[in-house]
Amino acid sequence: MLNPITLCIRQWLWFLICLPGWIGFQFALRQPRRAQNRVLRRLIRRNRDTVFGRRHGFASIRSPSDFARQVPLAEYEDFADAIAAVGQGEPFALAAGNPLLLEPTSGSTGAPKLIPVTAAVRREFAAAVQPWIAWLYLAHPSLFLGRQYWAVSPNTPIPAADIPTAVPVGFADDADYLGFAGRWLSRGILAVPGAIRQVADPEWFARLTLLFLLKEKNLRLISVWHPSFLTVLLDSLPRHLPAILAALRTGNLPGDAALPPDLHAQLGRQFQKDLRRFDEIEALNLLSHPESVGRLWPRLRVISCWEGPRSEPALGKIRAHFPQSVIQGKGLMATEGCVTVPTGCGRLRPCAIRSHYLEFLNAGTGEVHPVWDLRQGCDYSVILTTGAGLWRYRLHDQVRVSGWCHATPCLEFVCKDNAVSDLVGEKLDERHAAEALAVAEADTGARPDFAMLAPDESSARCACGYVLLLEFPETAPDAAGLARRWADVVEGELCRNYHYSHARRLGQLGAVRSVLLRNGLQAYRHARESGGARSGTLKIPALAPAAPGQSAWWLSACRTEVAQEVFHYQI
Repeated sequence: MLNPITLCIRQWLWFLICLPGWIGFQFALRQPRRAQNRVLRRLIRRNRDTVFGRRHGFASIRSPSDFARQVPLAEYEDFADAIAAVGQGEPFALAAGNPLLLEPTSGSTGAPKLIPVTAAVRREFAAAVQPWIAWLYLAHPSLFLGRQYWAVSPNTPIPAADIPTAVPVGFADDADYLGFAGRWLSRGILAVPGAIRQVADPEWFARLTLLFLLKEKNLRLISVWHPSFLTVLLDSLPRHLPAILAALRTGNLPGDAALPPDLHAQLGRQFQKDLRRFDEIEALNLLSHPESVGRLWPRLRVISCWEGPRSEPALGKIRAHFPQSVIQGKGLMATEGCVTVPTGCGRLRPCAIRSHYLEFLNAGTGEVHPVWDLRQGCDYSVILTTGAGLWRYRLHDQVRVSGWCHATPCLEFVCKDNAVSDLVGEKLDERHAAEALAVAEADTGARPDFAMLAPDESSARCACGYVLLLEFPETAPDAAGLARRWADVVEGELCRNYHYSHARRLGQLGAVRSVLLRNGLQAYRHARESGGARSGTLKIPALAPAAPGQSAWWLSACRTEVAQEVFHYQI
Protein backbone atom coordinates (compact mmCIF):
# COMPACT_ATOMS: atom_id res chain seq x y z
CA MET A 1 0.00 0.00 0.00
CA LEU A 2 1.51 3.30 -1.08
CA ASN A 3 1.62 6.27 1.26
CA PRO A 4 -0.10 9.49 0.02
CA ILE A 5 3.14 11.13 -1.16
CA THR A 6 4.27 8.11 -3.19
CA LEU A 7 0.77 7.77 -4.60
CA CYS A 8 0.79 11.40 -5.74
CA ILE A 9 4.25 10.99 -7.30
CA ARG A 10 3.06 7.99 -9.31
CA GLN A 11 0.02 9.92 -10.50
CA TRP A 12 2.25 12.79 -11.65
CA LEU A 13 4.60 10.39 -13.45
CA TRP A 14 1.70 8.83 -15.30
CA PHE A 15 0.40 12.27 -16.24
CA LEU A 16 3.82 13.40 -17.50
CA ILE A 17 4.22 10.27 -19.60
CA CYS A 18 0.82 10.93 -21.22
CA LEU A 19 1.21 14.70 -21.60
CA PRO A 20 3.25 14.65 -24.88
CA GLY A 21 0.54 12.50 -26.45
CA TRP A 22 -2.10 15.06 -25.47
CA ILE A 23 -0.04 17.95 -26.87
CA GLY A 24 0.57 16.10 -30.14
CA PHE A 25 -3.11 15.29 -30.42
CA GLN A 26 -4.07 18.94 -29.93
CA PHE A 27 -1.82 19.95 -32.83
CA ALA A 28 -3.16 17.12 -35.01
CA LEU A 29 -6.77 18.22 -34.44
CA ARG A 30 -6.00 21.36 -36.42
CA GLN A 31 -4.67 19.42 -39.43
CA PRO A 32 -6.51 16.08 -39.63
CA ARG A 33 -5.60 15.48 -43.28
CA ARG A 34 -1.87 15.75 -42.58
CA ALA A 35 -2.18 13.53 -39.48
CA GLN A 36 -4.11 10.82 -41.35
CA ASN A 37 -1.77 10.88 -44.36
CA ARG A 38 1.15 10.41 -42.00
CA VAL A 39 -0.56 7.40 -40.38
CA LEU A 40 -1.29 5.84 -43.78
CA ARG A 41 2.25 6.36 -45.07
CA ARG A 42 3.63 4.72 -41.94
CA LEU A 43 1.35 1.70 -42.31
CA ILE A 44 2.18 1.25 -46.01
CA ARG A 45 5.93 1.65 -45.46
CA ARG A 46 6.10 -0.86 -42.60
CA ASN A 47 4.00 -3.48 -44.34
CA ARG A 48 4.94 -3.26 -48.02
CA ASP A 49 7.01 -6.47 -47.83
CA THR A 50 4.37 -8.56 -46.10
CA VAL A 51 2.37 -11.16 -48.01
CA PHE A 52 -0.65 -8.87 -47.90
CA GLY A 53 1.40 -5.83 -48.95
CA ARG A 54 2.94 -7.54 -51.97
CA ARG A 55 -0.42 -8.96 -53.03
CA HIS A 56 -2.00 -5.49 -53.06
CA GLY A 57 0.91 -3.57 -54.51
CA PHE A 58 1.83 -1.44 -51.50
CA ALA A 59 5.07 -0.38 -53.21
CA SER A 60 3.05 1.59 -55.77
CA ILE A 61 0.68 3.31 -53.32
CA ARG A 62 1.34 7.05 -53.20
CA SER A 63 -1.93 8.50 -51.92
CA PRO A 64 -5.16 7.67 -50.08
CA SER A 65 -6.92 7.30 -53.44
CA ASP A 66 -4.32 4.69 -54.53
CA PHE A 67 -4.89 2.84 -51.26
CA ALA A 68 -8.69 2.86 -51.70
CA ARG A 69 -8.36 1.65 -55.28
CA GLN A 70 -5.91 -1.21 -54.61
CA VAL A 71 -7.21 -2.54 -51.25
CA PRO A 72 -10.84 -3.71 -51.06
CA LEU A 73 -13.16 -3.25 -48.10
CA ALA A 74 -13.00 -6.28 -45.83
CA GLU A 75 -14.88 -8.24 -43.17
CA TYR A 76 -13.38 -10.34 -40.41
CA GLU A 77 -13.90 -13.45 -42.52
CA ASP A 78 -11.41 -12.06 -45.07
CA PHE A 79 -8.65 -12.19 -42.43
CA ALA A 80 -9.81 -15.22 -40.42
CA ASP A 81 -7.63 -17.79 -42.22
CA ALA A 82 -4.46 -15.71 -41.80
CA ILE A 83 -5.22 -15.15 -38.10
CA ALA A 84 -5.92 -18.84 -37.56
CA ALA A 85 -2.64 -19.72 -39.33
CA VAL A 86 -0.53 -17.47 -37.11
CA GLY A 87 -2.24 -19.06 -34.12
CA GLN A 88 -0.80 -22.36 -35.29
CA GLY A 89 2.73 -21.00 -35.57
CA GLU A 90 2.89 -19.83 -39.18
CA PRO A 91 4.31 -16.40 -40.12
CA PHE A 92 1.80 -13.58 -40.01
CA ALA A 93 0.70 -12.72 -43.55
CA LEU A 94 -1.24 -9.55 -42.73
CA ALA A 95 1.30 -7.28 -41.03
CA ALA A 96 4.95 -6.96 -40.12
CA GLY A 97 5.82 -8.75 -36.90
CA ASN A 98 3.92 -11.64 -35.41
CA PRO A 99 1.05 -10.84 -33.01
CA LEU A 100 1.93 -10.68 -29.33
CA LEU A 101 -1.46 -12.20 -28.55
CA LEU A 102 -4.98 -12.65 -29.91
CA GLU A 103 -7.70 -10.74 -28.10
CA PRO A 104 -11.33 -11.98 -28.18
CA THR A 105 -13.89 -9.41 -29.24
CA SER A 106 -16.92 -8.62 -27.09
CA GLY A 107 -19.25 -6.52 -29.19
CA SER A 108 -23.02 -6.29 -28.95
CA THR A 109 -23.64 -8.72 -31.77
CA GLY A 110 -22.01 -11.66 -33.46
CA ALA A 111 -19.82 -14.49 -32.20
CA PRO A 112 -16.48 -13.69 -30.53
CA LYS A 113 -13.57 -13.31 -32.92
CA LEU A 114 -9.84 -13.33 -32.22
CA ILE A 115 -8.22 -10.00 -33.07
CA PRO A 116 -4.41 -9.87 -33.46
CA VAL A 117 -2.53 -7.48 -31.16
CA THR A 118 0.89 -6.41 -32.44
CA ALA A 119 3.48 -4.01 -31.04
CA ALA A 120 2.40 -1.49 -33.70
CA VAL A 121 -1.26 -1.57 -32.73
CA ARG A 122 -0.34 -1.16 -29.07
CA ARG A 123 1.39 2.08 -30.00
CA GLU A 124 -1.71 3.11 -31.94
CA PHE A 125 -3.90 2.50 -28.90
CA ALA A 126 -1.46 4.51 -26.78
CA ALA A 127 -1.80 7.42 -29.22
CA ALA A 128 -5.51 7.55 -28.27
CA VAL A 129 -5.36 6.53 -24.59
CA GLN A 130 -2.57 8.91 -23.55
CA PRO A 131 -4.36 12.13 -24.63
CA TRP A 132 -7.44 10.90 -22.77
CA ILE A 133 -5.51 10.15 -19.54
CA ALA A 134 -3.66 13.49 -19.63
CA TRP A 135 -6.91 15.34 -20.24
CA LEU A 136 -8.56 13.61 -17.25
CA TYR A 137 -5.82 14.92 -14.97
CA LEU A 138 -5.93 18.40 -16.50
CA ALA A 139 -9.71 18.62 -16.22
CA HIS A 140 -9.89 17.08 -12.73
CA PRO A 141 -6.70 17.81 -10.72
CA SER A 142 -8.14 16.14 -7.61
CA LEU A 143 -7.40 12.79 -9.31
CA PHE A 144 -3.75 13.27 -8.33
CA LEU A 145 -4.70 12.79 -4.67
CA GLY A 146 -6.52 9.47 -4.66
CA ARG A 147 -6.92 6.03 -6.16
CA GLN A 148 -8.79 4.82 -9.20
CA TYR A 149 -10.79 1.80 -10.32
CA TRP A 150 -10.42 0.67 -13.92
CA ALA A 151 -12.89 -2.11 -14.68
CA VAL A 152 -11.40 -5.57 -14.49
CA SER A 153 -13.23 -8.25 -16.46
CA PRO A 154 -13.21 -11.87 -15.29
CA ASN A 155 -11.69 -14.38 -17.65
CA THR A 156 -14.13 -15.95 -20.08
CA PRO A 157 -13.24 -19.56 -20.90
CA ILE A 158 -12.63 -20.23 -24.59
CA PRO A 159 -13.43 -23.70 -25.97
CA ALA A 160 -10.28 -25.77 -26.19
CA ALA A 161 -10.77 -26.34 -29.90
CA ASP A 162 -10.61 -22.58 -30.48
CA ILE A 163 -7.38 -21.94 -28.58
CA PRO A 164 -4.34 -21.48 -30.86
CA THR A 165 -1.20 -23.29 -29.78
CA ALA A 166 1.43 -20.69 -30.67
CA VAL A 167 -0.05 -17.33 -29.60
CA PRO A 168 -1.54 -16.41 -26.19
CA VAL A 169 -5.24 -15.54 -26.15
CA GLY A 170 -6.24 -12.48 -24.13
CA PHE A 171 -4.27 -10.01 -22.07
CA ALA A 172 -2.90 -11.34 -18.79
CA ASP A 173 -4.29 -8.18 -17.17
CA ASP A 174 -6.65 -5.46 -18.36
CA ALA A 175 -3.94 -2.92 -17.40
CA ASP A 176 -1.94 -4.23 -20.39
CA TYR A 177 -4.07 -1.83 -22.45
CA LEU A 178 -2.30 1.02 -20.63
CA GLY A 179 1.16 0.09 -21.95
CA PHE A 180 4.29 -0.81 -19.96
CA ALA A 181 4.59 2.47 -18.06
CA GLY A 182 0.89 2.65 -17.29
CA ARG A 183 0.89 -0.97 -16.15
CA TRP A 184 3.78 -0.40 -13.75
CA LEU A 185 2.46 2.86 -12.37
CA SER A 186 -1.06 1.48 -11.95
CA ARG A 187 0.07 -1.10 -9.41
CA GLY A 188 -0.18 1.43 -6.62
CA ILE A 189 -2.81 3.71 -8.17
CA LEU A 190 -5.57 1.18 -8.80
CA ALA A 191 -7.78 0.21 -5.88
CA VAL A 192 -8.60 -3.28 -7.22
CA PRO A 193 -5.70 -5.60 -8.11
CA GLY A 194 -5.67 -6.88 -11.66
CA ALA A 195 -5.25 -10.45 -10.44
CA ILE A 196 -8.97 -10.50 -9.63
CA ARG A 197 -9.67 -11.13 -13.30
CA GLN A 198 -8.44 -14.69 -12.67
CA VAL A 199 -11.53 -15.30 -10.52
CA ALA A 200 -13.84 -17.14 -12.89
CA ASP A 201 -16.89 -17.46 -10.63
CA PRO A 202 -19.10 -14.35 -11.17
CA GLU A 203 -20.29 -14.21 -7.55
CA TRP A 204 -16.81 -14.37 -6.13
CA PHE A 205 -15.53 -11.95 -8.69
CA ALA A 206 -18.17 -9.42 -7.58
CA ARG A 207 -17.54 -10.06 -3.88
CA LEU A 208 -13.78 -9.60 -4.08
CA THR A 209 -14.06 -6.58 -6.38
CA LEU A 210 -16.45 -4.91 -3.93
CA LEU A 211 -14.21 -5.86 -1.02
CA PHE A 212 -11.24 -3.95 -2.43
CA LEU A 213 -13.43 -1.07 -3.61
CA LEU A 214 -15.12 -0.60 -0.24
CA LYS A 215 -11.80 -0.75 1.57
CA GLU A 216 -10.61 2.31 -0.39
CA LYS A 217 -12.38 5.41 0.90
CA ASN A 218 -10.17 7.77 -1.11
CA LEU A 219 -11.49 6.62 -4.50
CA ARG A 220 -11.41 9.47 -7.04
CA LEU A 221 -12.15 7.83 -10.42
CA ILE A 222 -14.17 4.85 -11.63
CA SER A 223 -13.69 3.77 -15.24
CA VAL A 224 -15.99 1.11 -16.71
CA TRP A 225 -17.23 0.50 -20.24
CA HIS A 226 -20.99 0.19 -20.18
CA PRO A 227 -22.48 1.81 -17.05
CA SER A 228 -24.55 -1.30 -16.38
CA PHE A 229 -21.33 -3.03 -15.32
CA LEU A 230 -21.18 -0.66 -12.34
CA THR A 231 -24.91 -0.73 -11.53
CA VAL A 232 -25.01 -4.54 -11.54
CA LEU A 233 -21.95 -4.60 -9.28
CA LEU A 234 -23.55 -2.17 -6.83
CA ASP A 235 -26.88 -4.02 -6.95
CA SER A 236 -25.08 -7.11 -5.68
CA LEU A 237 -23.65 -5.26 -2.66
CA PRO A 238 -26.39 -6.21 -0.14
CA ARG A 239 -25.76 -9.94 -0.48
CA HIS A 240 -21.98 -9.52 -0.23
CA LEU A 241 -21.85 -6.89 2.51
CA PRO A 242 -21.74 -9.23 5.56
CA ALA A 243 -18.72 -11.11 4.17
CA ILE A 244 -17.02 -7.82 3.22
CA LEU A 245 -17.47 -6.38 6.72
CA ALA A 246 -16.15 -9.59 8.26
CA ALA A 247 -13.04 -9.41 6.07
CA LEU A 248 -12.41 -5.77 6.99
CA ARG A 249 -12.71 -6.64 10.67
CA THR A 250 -10.39 -9.66 10.57
CA GLY A 251 -8.04 -8.86 7.69
CA ASN A 252 -8.69 -12.27 6.13
CA LEU A 253 -10.24 -12.90 2.75
CA PRO A 254 -13.47 -14.88 2.98
CA GLY A 255 -12.38 -18.39 3.93
CA ASP A 256 -14.79 -20.15 1.62
CA ALA A 257 -13.53 -18.32 -1.47
CA ALA A 258 -13.21 -20.85 -4.28
CA LEU A 259 -9.77 -19.62 -5.32
CA PRO A 260 -6.58 -21.45 -6.26
CA PRO A 261 -4.16 -21.32 -3.29
CA ASP A 262 -1.60 -19.13 -5.09
CA LEU A 263 -4.26 -16.59 -6.12
CA HIS A 264 -5.73 -16.57 -2.61
CA ALA A 265 -2.27 -15.88 -1.22
CA GLN A 266 -1.56 -13.15 -3.80
CA LEU A 267 -4.78 -11.29 -3.06
CA GLY A 268 -4.35 -11.84 0.67
CA ARG A 269 -0.98 -10.06 0.60
CA GLN A 270 -2.69 -6.99 -0.89
CA PHE A 271 -5.44 -6.88 1.73
CA GLN A 272 -5.22 -5.83 5.37
CA LYS A 273 -7.82 -5.34 8.05
CA ASP A 274 -9.10 -1.82 8.52
CA LEU A 275 -11.21 -1.31 11.63
CA ARG A 276 -11.74 2.38 10.94
CA ARG A 277 -13.15 1.62 7.49
CA PHE A 278 -15.25 -1.17 9.01
CA ASP A 279 -16.82 1.33 11.44
CA GLU A 280 -17.46 3.87 8.64
CA ILE A 281 -19.24 1.36 6.42
CA GLU A 282 -21.22 -0.18 9.26
CA ALA A 283 -22.40 3.28 10.32
CA LEU A 284 -23.93 3.82 6.86
CA ASN A 285 -26.33 0.89 7.49
CA LEU A 286 -26.44 0.11 3.77
CA LEU A 287 -28.79 -2.84 4.12
CA SER A 288 -31.51 -0.56 5.49
CA HIS A 289 -30.45 2.53 3.54
CA PRO A 290 -29.16 1.42 0.10
CA GLU A 291 -29.43 5.03 -1.11
CA SER A 292 -26.35 5.75 1.04
CA VAL A 293 -24.05 3.86 -1.33
CA GLY A 294 -22.74 7.16 -2.74
CA ARG A 295 -21.37 8.03 0.71
CA LEU A 296 -18.96 5.10 0.49
CA TRP A 297 -16.66 7.25 -1.66
CA PRO A 298 -17.30 10.92 -0.77
CA ARG A 299 -14.36 12.14 -2.89
CA LEU A 300 -15.32 10.26 -6.06
CA ARG A 301 -14.92 12.90 -8.75
CA VAL A 302 -15.18 11.16 -12.15
CA ILE A 303 -17.11 8.17 -13.44
CA SER A 304 -15.97 7.36 -16.97
CA CYS A 305 -18.31 5.11 -18.92
CA TRP A 306 -20.11 4.57 -22.23
CA GLU A 307 -22.66 7.30 -22.77
CA GLY A 308 -24.27 6.16 -26.00
CA PRO A 309 -27.76 5.03 -26.90
CA ARG A 310 -29.45 2.47 -24.65
CA SER A 311 -27.34 3.39 -21.59
CA GLU A 312 -29.60 6.03 -20.03
CA PRO A 313 -31.37 3.79 -17.44
CA ALA A 314 -28.03 2.70 -15.97
CA LEU A 315 -26.67 6.25 -16.16
CA GLY A 316 -29.73 7.49 -14.28
CA LYS A 317 -28.99 5.11 -11.42
CA ILE A 318 -25.35 6.18 -11.33
CA ARG A 319 -26.28 9.86 -11.21
CA ALA A 320 -28.70 9.17 -8.37
CA HIS A 321 -26.06 7.28 -6.39
CA PHE A 322 -23.21 9.75 -7.04
CA PRO A 323 -24.56 13.29 -7.50
CA GLN A 324 -21.14 14.69 -6.58
CA SER A 325 -19.44 12.96 -9.52
CA VAL A 326 -18.97 14.00 -13.15
CA ILE A 327 -20.07 11.47 -15.78
CA GLN A 328 -17.39 11.47 -18.46
CA GLY A 329 -18.49 9.71 -21.64
CA LYS A 330 -15.89 7.47 -23.24
CA GLY A 331 -14.82 7.61 -26.82
CA LEU A 332 -15.78 4.92 -29.29
CA MET A 333 -13.25 2.15 -28.77
CA ALA A 334 -13.44 -1.46 -29.93
CA THR A 335 -11.13 -4.43 -29.55
CA GLU A 336 -10.07 -3.78 -33.15
CA GLY A 337 -9.17 -0.12 -32.62
CA CYS A 338 -10.03 3.40 -31.46
CA VAL A 339 -12.43 5.62 -33.39
CA THR A 340 -12.86 8.67 -31.15
CA VAL A 341 -11.11 10.20 -28.13
CA PRO A 342 -12.80 12.23 -25.35
CA THR A 343 -10.34 15.05 -24.77
CA GLY A 344 -10.68 18.79 -24.36
CA CYS A 345 -13.71 19.47 -26.60
CA GLY A 346 -16.53 19.42 -24.09
CA ARG A 347 -18.90 16.55 -24.70
CA LEU A 348 -17.68 16.13 -28.29
CA ARG A 349 -15.42 13.23 -29.19
CA PRO A 350 -13.02 13.89 -32.07
CA CYS A 351 -11.70 11.15 -34.34
CA ALA A 352 -8.58 9.30 -33.17
CA ILE A 353 -6.60 10.68 -36.10
CA ARG A 354 -3.14 9.79 -34.73
CA SER A 355 -3.95 6.13 -34.11
CA HIS A 356 -5.34 4.29 -37.15
CA TYR A 357 -6.24 5.23 -40.69
CA LEU A 358 -9.97 5.94 -40.68
CA GLU A 359 -12.46 5.86 -43.55
CA PHE A 360 -16.22 6.19 -43.54
CA LEU A 361 -18.81 4.55 -45.76
CA ASN A 362 -21.92 6.56 -46.60
CA ALA A 363 -24.59 3.87 -46.70
CA GLY A 364 -26.90 6.07 -48.76
CA THR A 365 -24.49 6.79 -51.60
CA GLY A 366 -22.06 3.88 -51.27
CA GLU A 367 -19.13 6.32 -51.30
CA VAL A 368 -16.17 6.02 -48.96
CA HIS A 369 -14.83 9.24 -47.42
CA PRO A 370 -11.65 10.08 -45.50
CA VAL A 371 -11.85 11.93 -42.17
CA TRP A 372 -11.38 15.37 -43.72
CA ASP A 373 -14.30 14.87 -46.11
CA LEU A 374 -17.08 14.17 -43.60
CA ARG A 375 -20.21 16.32 -43.38
CA GLN A 376 -22.06 17.63 -40.33
CA GLY A 377 -25.13 15.58 -39.40
CA CYS A 378 -24.42 12.76 -41.87
CA ASP A 379 -24.29 9.09 -40.89
CA TYR A 380 -21.39 6.82 -41.84
CA SER A 381 -20.13 3.30 -41.19
CA VAL A 382 -16.59 3.10 -39.78
CA ILE A 383 -13.73 1.48 -41.72
CA LEU A 384 -10.45 0.84 -39.85
CA THR A 385 -6.92 0.18 -41.03
CA THR A 386 -4.56 -0.76 -38.19
CA GLY A 387 -1.05 -1.94 -37.55
CA ALA A 388 -2.44 -5.35 -36.58
CA GLY A 389 -3.22 -6.25 -40.21
CA LEU A 390 -6.87 -5.20 -40.34
CA TRP A 391 -6.89 -3.50 -43.74
CA ARG A 392 -9.98 -1.43 -44.56
CA TYR A 393 -11.88 -3.45 -41.98
CA ARG A 394 -15.66 -2.92 -41.71
CA LEU A 395 -16.20 -2.26 -38.01
CA HIS A 396 -19.97 -2.00 -38.60
CA ASP A 397 -20.31 0.86 -36.14
CA GLN A 398 -22.63 3.50 -37.56
CA VAL A 399 -21.73 7.00 -36.42
CA ARG A 400 -23.02 10.52 -36.95
CA VAL A 401 -20.95 13.70 -37.29
CA SER A 402 -22.00 15.73 -34.24
CA GLY A 403 -19.63 18.69 -34.55
CA TRP A 404 -16.02 19.74 -34.90
CA CYS A 405 -13.04 20.02 -32.61
CA HIS A 406 -10.85 22.57 -34.39
CA ALA A 407 -10.73 21.08 -37.93
CA THR A 408 -11.44 17.46 -36.93
CA PRO A 409 -14.94 15.94 -37.07
CA CYS A 410 -16.47 14.60 -33.87
CA LEU A 411 -18.65 11.51 -33.92
CA GLU A 412 -21.43 9.97 -31.88
CA PHE A 413 -22.36 6.31 -32.00
CA VAL A 414 -25.73 5.55 -33.62
CA CYS A 415 -26.00 1.75 -33.81
CA LYS A 416 -24.42 -1.38 -35.21
CA ASP A 417 -25.21 -1.37 -38.91
CA ASN A 418 -25.15 -5.16 -39.30
CA ALA A 419 -27.45 -6.09 -36.40
CA VAL A 420 -30.19 -7.65 -38.50
CA SER A 421 -32.78 -10.22 -37.46
CA ASP A 422 -34.39 -12.20 -40.27
CA LEU A 423 -36.79 -14.91 -39.08
CA VAL A 424 -38.94 -15.01 -42.24
CA GLY A 425 -37.42 -12.37 -44.50
CA GLU A 426 -38.46 -9.31 -42.49
CA LYS A 427 -34.86 -8.02 -42.16
CA LEU A 428 -35.40 -6.06 -38.96
CA ASP A 429 -32.33 -4.06 -38.03
CA GLU A 430 -30.93 -2.54 -34.87
CA ARG A 431 -31.56 1.03 -35.91
CA HIS A 432 -35.26 0.52 -36.63
CA ALA A 433 -35.68 -1.35 -33.34
CA ALA A 434 -33.98 1.48 -31.45
CA GLU A 435 -36.24 4.04 -33.11
CA ALA A 436 -39.35 2.00 -32.22
CA LEU A 437 -38.32 1.80 -28.57
CA ALA A 438 -37.62 5.54 -28.49
CA VAL A 439 -41.09 6.28 -29.92
CA ALA A 440 -42.70 3.98 -27.33
CA GLU A 441 -40.91 5.75 -24.51
CA ALA A 442 -41.98 9.15 -25.82
CA ASP A 443 -45.61 8.09 -26.42
CA THR A 444 -46.10 6.39 -23.05
CA GLY A 445 -43.93 8.69 -20.95
CA ALA A 446 -42.61 5.59 -19.16
CA ARG A 447 -38.90 4.74 -19.05
CA PRO A 448 -38.13 1.09 -18.27
CA ASP A 449 -34.97 -0.09 -16.54
CA PHE A 450 -34.48 -2.56 -19.39
CA ALA A 451 -35.99 -2.70 -22.88
CA MET A 452 -35.04 -4.90 -25.81
CA LEU A 453 -36.63 -6.63 -28.78
CA ALA A 454 -35.73 -10.28 -29.20
CA PRO A 455 -36.67 -12.76 -31.94
CA ASP A 456 -38.59 -15.72 -30.56
CA GLU A 457 -39.13 -19.10 -32.18
CA SER A 458 -39.62 -20.92 -28.89
CA SER A 459 -43.31 -20.30 -28.19
CA ALA A 460 -45.75 -23.04 -29.23
CA ARG A 461 -48.77 -20.79 -28.61
CA CYS A 462 -48.37 -18.56 -31.66
CA ALA A 463 -46.35 -17.92 -34.81
CA CYS A 464 -42.75 -16.94 -34.46
CA GLY A 465 -42.19 -13.24 -33.99
CA TYR A 466 -40.72 -10.77 -31.57
CA VAL A 467 -40.98 -10.33 -27.84
CA LEU A 468 -40.61 -6.93 -26.26
CA LEU A 469 -38.59 -7.50 -23.11
CA LEU A 470 -39.34 -4.91 -20.44
CA GLU A 471 -38.43 -4.32 -16.84
CA PHE A 472 -40.03 -1.34 -15.11
CA PRO A 473 -39.04 0.08 -11.72
CA GLU A 474 -40.82 -1.51 -8.78
CA THR A 475 -42.57 1.80 -8.16
CA ALA A 476 -44.15 1.91 -11.63
CA PRO A 477 -47.96 1.69 -11.45
CA ASP A 478 -49.68 -0.96 -13.58
CA ALA A 479 -46.55 -2.42 -15.19
CA ALA A 480 -48.69 -4.88 -17.18
CA GLY A 481 -50.73 -2.06 -18.69
CA LEU A 482 -47.58 -0.11 -19.55
CA ALA A 483 -46.13 -3.18 -21.24
CA ARG A 484 -49.24 -3.59 -23.41
CA ARG A 485 -49.08 0.05 -24.47
CA TRP A 486 -45.38 -0.29 -25.30
CA ALA A 487 -46.09 -3.38 -27.41
CA ASP A 488 -48.85 -1.63 -29.36
CA VAL A 489 -46.59 1.35 -30.17
CA VAL A 490 -43.60 -0.83 -31.10
CA GLU A 491 -45.77 -3.06 -33.32
CA GLY A 492 -47.01 -0.01 -35.19
CA GLU A 493 -43.49 1.29 -35.69
CA LEU A 494 -42.18 -2.06 -36.93
CA CYS A 495 -45.00 -2.26 -39.46
CA ARG A 496 -43.40 0.72 -41.21
CA ASN A 497 -40.86 -1.86 -42.41
CA TYR A 498 -42.37 -3.23 -45.63
CA HIS A 499 -40.94 -6.72 -45.20
CA TYR A 500 -42.12 -6.92 -41.58
CA SER A 501 -45.62 -5.68 -42.51
CA HIS A 502 -45.81 -8.15 -45.40
CA ALA A 503 -44.87 -11.06 -43.13
CA ARG A 504 -47.50 -9.96 -40.61
CA ARG A 505 -50.21 -9.85 -43.28
CA LEU A 506 -49.28 -13.33 -44.47
CA GLY A 507 -49.36 -14.66 -40.92
CA GLN A 508 -45.66 -15.57 -40.97
CA LEU A 509 -45.04 -13.40 -37.91
CA GLY A 510 -47.15 -12.95 -34.83
CA ALA A 511 -47.69 -9.53 -33.27
CA VAL A 512 -45.11 -8.17 -30.85
CA ARG A 513 -45.68 -9.69 -27.40
CA SER A 514 -44.64 -7.91 -24.22
CA VAL A 515 -42.80 -9.82 -21.54
CA LEU A 516 -42.11 -8.41 -18.10
CA LEU A 517 -38.77 -9.45 -16.69
CA ARG A 518 -37.10 -9.77 -13.35
CA ASN A 519 -33.38 -8.99 -13.39
CA GLY A 520 -33.46 -8.64 -17.17
CA LEU A 521 -30.04 -7.01 -17.37
CA GLN A 522 -28.40 -9.80 -15.38
CA ALA A 523 -30.07 -12.45 -17.57
CA TYR A 524 -28.85 -10.73 -20.74
CA ARG A 525 -25.30 -10.40 -19.38
CA HIS A 526 -25.27 -14.07 -18.41
CA ALA A 527 -26.42 -15.12 -21.88
CA ARG A 528 -23.77 -12.98 -23.59
CA GLU A 529 -21.00 -14.11 -21.23
CA SER A 530 -21.98 -17.72 -21.90
CA GLY A 531 -21.39 -16.96 -25.59
CA GLY A 532 -17.88 -15.65 -24.91
CA ALA A 533 -18.42 -11.93 -24.34
CA ARG A 534 -16.54 -10.09 -21.58
CA SER A 535 -18.85 -8.61 -18.97
CA GLY A 536 -17.07 -5.31 -18.57
CA THR A 537 -17.51 -4.23 -22.16
CA LEU A 538 -21.07 -5.21 -23.03
CA LYS A 539 -23.39 -2.70 -24.62
CA ILE A 540 -27.14 -3.17 -24.47
CA PRO A 541 -28.61 -3.35 -28.00
CA ALA A 542 -32.17 -2.50 -28.94
CA LEU A 543 -32.37 -5.75 -30.91
CA ALA A 544 -30.97 -9.11 -29.80
CA PRO A 545 -30.42 -11.17 -32.98
CA ALA A 546 -31.14 -14.87 -32.64
CA ALA A 547 -28.13 -16.96 -31.69
CA PRO A 548 -27.91 -20.76 -31.44
CA GLY A 549 -28.88 -21.81 -27.95
CA GLN A 550 -29.60 -18.23 -26.86
CA SER A 551 -32.76 -17.25 -28.75
CA ALA A 552 -34.85 -17.39 -25.54
CA TRP A 553 -32.26 -16.39 -22.92
CA TRP A 554 -34.92 -14.12 -21.44
CA LEU A 555 -37.06 -17.05 -20.27
CA SER A 556 -34.95 -17.35 -17.13
CA ALA A 557 -35.87 -13.78 -16.21
CA CYS A 558 -39.59 -13.82 -17.05
CA ARG A 559 -42.11 -12.53 -14.54
CA THR A 560 -45.29 -12.42 -16.61
CA GLU A 561 -46.22 -12.47 -20.26
CA VAL A 562 -48.54 -9.67 -21.33
CA ALA A 563 -50.70 -10.43 -24.38
CA GLN A 564 -54.47 -10.95 -24.72
CA GLU A 565 -54.34 -12.28 -21.18
CA VAL A 566 -51.68 -12.61 -18.49
CA PHE A 567 -49.77 -15.87 -18.21
CA HIS A 568 -47.08 -17.02 -15.81
CA TYR A 569 -44.13 -18.92 -17.14
CA GLN A 570 -43.31 -22.08 -15.25
CA ILE A 571 -39.51 -22.07 -15.13
